[in-house]
Amino acid sequence: MNAPPPTKLFREEAQAGAIECPACGAPITLRGFGGAEQVACSYCGTVCKPEHDGNLDILQRAERQRRPSILPLHKRCTLDDTEWEIIGITWREVVSMGMTYPWQEFLLFNPYAGYRWLIYQMSDGQWSFGGGLDGAVKVVSGLRPEATWEGDTYKHFSSANARTTYVEGEFPWRVLANDVAQANDYICPPKLVSIEVQATEHGQDLNFTQMRPIDASEVWRAFQMPGNPPPSSGVHPAAPNPHQTWFYKAAFVVLMILWLVAVVGYVGGRDNEVVYNASLPIGGSATETLEFGTPGVETNLEFEFVAGGMTNSWAFADVLLVDAETEEAVSVPLEVDAWSGVDDGESWSEGTNPKRVVIGGVEGGKYILQVATQVDPGTTFGSHKANSLNLEIKRDVPLGRYTMLPFLVILAFPIVNFIRKKSFESQRWSTSDHAE
Repeated sequence: MNAPPPTKLFREEAQAGAIECPACGAPITLRGFGGAEQVACSYCGTVCKPEHDGNLDILQRAERQRRPSILPLHKRCTLDDTEWEIIGITWREVVSMGMTYPWQEFLLFNPYAGYRWLIYQMSDGQWSFGGGLDGAVKVVSGLRPEATWEGDTYKHFSSANARTTYVEGEFPWRVLANDVAQANDYICPPKLVSIEVQATEHGQDLNFTQMRPIDASEVWRAFQMPGNPPPSSGVHPAAPNPHQTWFYKAAFVVLMILWLVAVVGYVGGRDNEVVYNASLPIGGSATETLEFGTPGVETNLEFEFVAGGMTNSWAFADVLLVDAETEEAVSVPLEVDAWSGVDDGESWSEGTNPKRVVIGGVEGGKYILQVATQVDPGTTFGSHKANSLNLEIKRDVPLGRYTMLPFLVILAFPIVNFIRKKSFESQRWSTSDHAE
């Protein structure tokens, strides 16, 4: 007797154009170089398993119309400097709160690089690209589960039952229409890890995949598709937050340094000259002749009025500055007060003492200063009238608005960026299981 032929470890490599669908007779082209575990007819949807002799054994007979996917079967592209070909297409969907969210998965193959996944979310136009992991992801359960892979921590984003609704092409594993798997997505932008759990006749099948966002225009260019890709909306679950970069922190530090340099230069460039400083008569008047600045050149003046020894009382000074040549007068009323007491065992105090007023547009030259003062007589119980009054006038003082306004603008920079960053994250998590 002749010895039986040895058992083949691998079936013969499929030859393009050599196989017909056993259900409808349509030609089927295998591109997986002998690695296909099943193939779905693009015309009738029948799912078959390649046998050792090159024939096809029907796994699931189907009669359905071919779905026009956004990318056609066997279309080639170049991504990550590698040429890929679409050898398999599946359509899947999840149902959440009565809403159906479908997507298309494209199995890419390169005989040297293996398999990759390209995923198109039909609900928002977002794309993802990635492949299987060569190990198991560690999951830490809790109210907010986390997953770890290669030192990175991924936050749980969503979990749902994903149902396969359409299969076309060949796959190195078995996938049938109406297959259901629990999909668990974890994100660590710009990376996403998906853990799929599917019940099989031998127990549970676990698949670990790592994906990253990819721009629709990049996909379109890679496949040399005509026109423009469908518009996208929302935020990809693993999209990097554009407002969470070192640029904004570095820009804030640089602007603060520039602000400090500008403030030092501005303050140091002011004369801040005292042109008058004297005690005033209580309840009387005083007249002085002042000369300051450069005639015809405008400057600013700061008036500071202080009352000493005053409790639950007030004091007032009416300052009049008269130009000796034009007799034009500038009136500056100054009032100070101080109030305090005890309510319900709590002490309190309020008031304004000293009082400062800055006026601008005063030309340098000779002036006559006239001051008249009034004080509270202090006849109320617990009140004490002022026992001293003082007036100081400075020329060319630094103005707070010129230093604080740029500071507030710079301070608004990180605040606005923080709001934009939080808004981006809120939009990201609005489609997750942890939406606010």
